[in-house]
Amino acid sequence: MRRGFWAGLLLAPFAAFADSGPARPTVVVDIHRAGAKAVAELKRAPGVFWSAEFGTELLLAIDAESEQAWLRRAGVRPGPGTLRRDEIWIRDHVCTHKALQPALATIGGYELLRMPAASLKRVAASDASGFPLPADGVVAREAGNTEGLKAASPAVPATLAIVDRIDAERWFQTMSALAAFNRNSFSPALGSAHDWIRDALGAVSDETASFEYTLEGLGNCGSPSPPAITIANPIAFQYGSVAPDEWIVIGAHYDSRNSSRCDGFAAPQPGANDNASGCAGVIELARAFASVPTARTIVYTCFSGEEQGLWGSRRWVESLQAAGTIGRVRHMINLDMIGYDPSGSLDARIETNLANQGLIAQYVAAAQTYAPTLNLITSTSTGAYSDHWYFLAAGIPSVFTWENGASIYPHYHQATDLPQNMTRARELAGAILRMDAAVIVDLAGGTGLFEDGFE
Repeated sequence: MRRGFWAGLLLAPFAAFADSGPARPTVVVDIHRAGAKAVAELKRAPGVFWSAEFGTELLLAIDAESEQAWLRRAGVRPGPGTLRRDEIWIRDHVCTHKALQPALATIGGYELLRMPAASLKRVAASDASGFPLPADGVVAREAGNTEGLKAASPAVPATLAIVDRIDAERWFQTMSALAAFNRNSFSPALGSAHDWIRDALGAVSDETASFEYTLEGLGNCGSPSPPAITIANPIAFQYGSVAPDEWIVIGAHYDSRNSSRCDGFAAPQPGANDNASGCAGVIELARAFASVPTARTIVYTCFSGEEQGLWGSRRWVESLQAAGTIGRVRHMINLDMIGYDPSGSLDARIETNLANQGLIAQYVAAAQTYAPTLNLITSTSTGAYSDHWYFLAAGIPSVFTWENGASIYPHYHQATDLPQNMTRARELAGAILRMDAAVIVDLAGGTGLFEDGFE
């Protein structure tokens, strides 16, 4: 999505754009469940000049003489040609209306592009979608390949009782119901979807509200540009009994998009995976925590205007800042595209920024104990392509939990983004929601969560 002013915040952890030498041949190595030691040995192998780690796959720049020997190894495929390290540009396949340059390759769920090294720093500071290769070469890391990963802890019975309330089939039915609405932000049907979500959240929460704002007509929807409209984010509150003014926000966007036409009137825009799946996840978490006493308040919300540039989350964060209440938000979890698993490994990604990298261990631990089927990919190279972004920019600890990359989903922003095209949807989404539910218990609960004898 739009990066604009905030793009500069991403530059610090990336390489200094120094000359990395001549272009080298490349290969891609499957490192799924290889282990930290094996990955380190691959990076130090003779004839390897540099590496880039993309979760389940490792890009290696090698000498030409060893290329054929590498390709004879199991789990090794040709890379995207010869590359210099300082010309690599990385993006998730998001906001395709703004990212017109085709990718050289998809590696580990990320798209890799080539940009002239001389212009890479300028592009990084622009509105372009993506980021340069991090200085340490790690774009994302499979949790199982992380050195010092702790074994799963025994489940806490009280936490497990809540986690077990996650119903993947119920989530799937909720997602399917949302996919029946044309939820483009400019669609006349968006209001009906808003009301449906608010009612669903209201049935299991203490209070509901709507945050209204004006979405301007935008130039990226063809001609004529849609007129400015007033749209809203549905919000629900489950108040904490100890610290009600401390909020844990669970969010996802509910609007959808079809890249062939984005004004909401003509082309079908079901958006089952992007992002009825995430909004249904918010509703499912609200159902799991219904009647559960918590110390802090849990705020559930589904944002509009995301596909036009994160406007629903941006305007809500700005309103909290203007009111002086942004400090109430202690943590934000974002759900966006949680229902497509092409690998068969239930790959799921946990993203935040460097400032909040300490949060990752909490999610990994929760997954190991309560959702062990997940294969987690962790990254501190998150970008401005979903609704966690403006929370991070406001200094709020925020984590994006989703499937492993939009670039893998063939129905992204298409009329074919339908429930039946979401491979292993129940298994993946159910596991992601179990992980998030376990984290929410820790974040919202406190030591007195079950003092009233619940479960």
